[in-house]
Amino acid sequence: MSHVSRDGLCRPCLQVIRSQDPGWVLRPLPGRPLQLGFLLPGVRLPRASSLLLPANRKDKLLQQAPGDVTAARQARRQPPDRQRPAQPLSPHLVDPAQTVLFDACRDWSCLTAGTLDQLPSLTPAAGAMVGELDRQARLRGWNKASRNNGTKTLRILLAWIGASAPVPEADVRALSSRPGTTIRRVLQFLDERGMVIPDPARQGTAVQRTIQQRIQALPEGIGGELLQWVKVVRGEGRRAHRELPFATIRSYLNCLYPVLAAWSQHIASLREITGDDVQAALDERPGVTARNLLPALRSLFRALRQERIIFRDPTRGITLSAMRRLPAPIPTDLLRGLIDRAGTPIAKLTVALVAIHGLGKKETTLLLLDDLDLSRGHLLVRRPTGRHTVYLDELSRTLVTSWLLERHRHWPLTGNPHLLVTQQTAVADAGPPIALTVMDATFARLGLSPSKLRQDRILDEARHTADPVHLMRVFGLSAKPAMNYVQAAHPERRSK
Repeated sequence: MSHVSRDGLCRPCLQVIRSQDPGWVLRPLPGRPLQLGFLLPGVRLPRASSLLLPANRKDKLLQQAPGDVTAARQARRQPPDRQRPAQPLSPHLVDPAQTVLFDACRDWSCLTAGTLDQLPSLTPAAGAMVGELDRQARLRGWNKASRNNGTKTLRILLAWIGASAPVPEADVRALSSRPGTTIRRVLQFLDERGMVIPDPARQGTAVQRTIQQRIQALPEGIGGELLQWVKVVRGEGRRAHRELPFATIRSYLNCLYPVLAAWSQHIASLREITGDDVQAALDERPGVTARNLLPALRSLFRALRQERIIFRDPTRGITLSAMRRLPAPIPTDLLRGLIDRAGTPIAKLTVALVAIHGLGKKETTLLLLDDLDLSRGHLLVRRPTGRHTVYLDELSRTLVTSWLLERHRHWPLTGNPHLLVTQQTAVADAGPPIALTVMDATFARLGLSPSKLRQDRILDEARHTADPVHLMRVFGLSAKPAMNYVQAAHPERRSK
């Protein structure tokens, strides 16, 4: 007879007990563990113990000293250790009346390890603020990990510097070196209460910061000329003209950067660039890249000539041969089962809006929940050219319903007005749309891009209608792209 206990130890059978200690079955000693019982006809035997006991088993000590049962029981009855005394307040609490002697960044590297009970005690105001963050996180539907990371981050911050004065943004961001912290949400929480001193280095939008970082990576001479170019195209030059959006400036700068980086190896100023240099840079690049580069170079040198930084525009008179690109259809094998392969409800709806209804990437992210009329199957799309109504088919309505249920299950209290939300945008007070990179990642997993899929949808519509006005109205196209789609779908209509 044998038995295997929950700790995996083998119990001895009755034969082993009889051979090793025949008298034990009739003389049970105090302190021996009683694990398994044996019943024989007419005889009730004590339970057998395991052959070997693990080192962390409490009854191993009793087996080694069976006579000292009372001492072991008293040891177990001893009261637990007293709770660790509370830590004192931090000596580094910020005094609102104390002026700044000099700027310095905090070093949180000493907090990269350890537990929260080693931190200084919270002041009453700081404790109330930590509790408020926890309540707000619960109301907004944060998951447990996000709540814990948020309160932990705020607890570390306020334990050291207190809640009596605003906190520099740079000090909060420096805390990101500690694992398990969430900076963005804590900054947002503190900013709502006027408790953040903005970091001058992070002023402006993300696009503006990207432009600044790109320019700073170039030598000082060329970088200064680029700053002048940015001022001119933003309407701050010697002559007033229409401002370029920062997104367009970033696109231009992305095209310019490889060329400027190569030129900076042998020049100190863009005054030294000639028309031959520009032509050589264009000839070294493929046709599509060169056609994107030339407008950026023209914008740069025209702005510098306007400000009299250079005396001659080296791009003047340089042209590229016309290159006409017509849309091409996507192979059928890539489109087969596309929506089913998307996976999540938000991904399936996103793919359907692009593949079935031909919505653009940006306008998909900007769709509003209030513009959805599910009972009538209507979805309003707001475009610069006007408002367009999308009529949802049965599949699209099913996907929208599935996504709305998922949205409500995860974020029932979100105030974000957009139809599509993520874990980050659902809890953000500003209610931003999802990032374009989320769209790109969704389609990248399918081996496609949203723009290519939209082109395929418009091309399919052009095969059935051959009406450019219809394409302009349904897909928000201008006249020239609409004609390109019609000519690509019907080659016989091209002018000879």
